[in-house]
Amino acid sequence: MSSCLKSNTYNFPKWKYIKDRFAANSSLKIFHTEFGMWKNSQQAEQRLKQLKQQSKQQSQHIVPDLPSPACKPHFKLALPNGGWSDTTQFKRLYFYHSRKAGGTSLRKYFASVAKHHGLEFVTNEFGVAEDPGSHIEPTFYVTNLREPVARSISAFRYEGRWDCKQLTMNSSFVPSEENAKKLETWNQTAGHNPMKCKNKGKGNPPGFVLGSCAVNCYTQWFDGSCPHLEVPLGEQYETAVSKLSRYNLILVIEQLSDPEYASAVESFFGFKGVRNKSGAWCEAESHEANKKVPLVIMNNTINTLTRLNKADIKLFHKMSDCLGGGEYSFPSFDESRFFTNSSFQIQRKPISDGRWH
Repeated sequence: MSSCLKSNTYNFPKWKYIKDRFAANSSLKIFHTEFGMWKNSQQAEQRLKQLKQQSKQQSQHIVPDLPSPACKPHFKLALPNGGWSDTTQFKRLYFYHSRKAGGTSLRKYFASVAKHHGLEFVTNEFGVAEDPGSHIEPTFYVTNLREPVARSISAFRYEGRWDCKQLTMNSSFVPSEENAKKLETWNQTAGHNPMKCKNKGKGNPPGFVLGSCAVNCYTQWFDGSCPHLEVPLGEQYETAVSKLSRYNLILVIEQLSDPEYASAVESFFGFKGVRNKSGAWCEAESHEANKKVPLVIMNNTINTLTRLNKADIKLFHKMSDCLGGGEYSFPSFDESRFFTNSSFQIQRKPISDGRWH
């Protein structure tokens, strides 16, 4: 077989694509991604699901001893194996919008930050929060928190006392104490009712979707377990804390009243405007309704919400108590950590202190 090669003359025909000589099978084509190489997009999607599941399994019972991103935000990239990268550039900014915690204003701010720096911007408000390291693109993770009982009462005033659709779409509807729902029944995982995962159709598992929420909302949003799985609340809490600990920044809404804190956040992102306010849908109408019919809050109702939100209160304090000193050790913006995609970017203008505006 090989003696014909001794002459060192190789009469190999040059490659020439002849359509009818090759039967292309799309299922055998190779798909390359940052985390590996697969034969088809279905395999790539399956691998991503495996990474997410592995990440959740690794974090379900272990709360890592990491400094809170509320106090020590950073530009490290979370990796699928639980490690970090100091060199990979971010291409994507993900904001998990915790409801009734200043999220509408912050979503607009972070969308502007992403556009300013040429990053893809992704936000989620009702589904389970994304797990750092689970996405194929290098992602910078941000979310927001507010004291849980205050957040729950704010959500009740906004959408639990009267139906937002009635306030905004029914011109004949007049809010009153008689047609208002009661704060005393605002004591379930989905507001006035227990949370149920949404049916996604025959053959598909129920999907996690949670909008109205009165009890342990952060724990639910950042764990994402459907009630029918009967995951103990303690395990949900640990998963939520583990996930939050791997975010790049947790913004605590109460701290924004401190100009020093706001300045530290703006320096971190190299972009101003974090305290600019934007109204949510129905906000003006619900505010006016609550002004006309003031809400009376009894002490025993506060005590009940405090007891029911035990997991969220613990989570909130674990993440935010380190801010109590009023000193903010936030690093300044590091432009080298972001991969600028001009298709996402707007023109930038420097401001007097050297940051970008």
